[in-house]
Amino acid sequence: MRSLNEIDTTAKRASKAMGFSWGISEEIGKNIRLLELFGLPGIKSLNSYFKVYKSKSFQNISLISKLNVSKIPYCPIISGVTFLDQITILEELNEIDFENIPSNHL
Repeated sequence: MRSLNEIDTTAKRASKAMGFSWGISEEIGKNIRLLELFGLPGIKSLNSYFKVYKSKSFQNISLISKLNVSKIPYCPIISGVTFLDQITILEELNEIDFENIPSNHL
């Protein structure tokens, strides 16, 4: 059994090795740690996503608006972090639509 700190560090380093920025990698590490803390398969899920991430092309989203559409699928990790970073702006919108974010069925 790995400690939560080891899980955080492993996820962070793996994310950085996959090409994510240090900031995004930090967020990934924290979130995988929380999933594992609650008994959910964080490392396993991240590993599965990275296998798909290497073989597919994903669009990064930098500004979230009322309607977010892309022909190339949005990266679910970048989309989630961007959503949280812009939460004060997004509070003003009653509804936000995302199209083409892959689900856990990648």
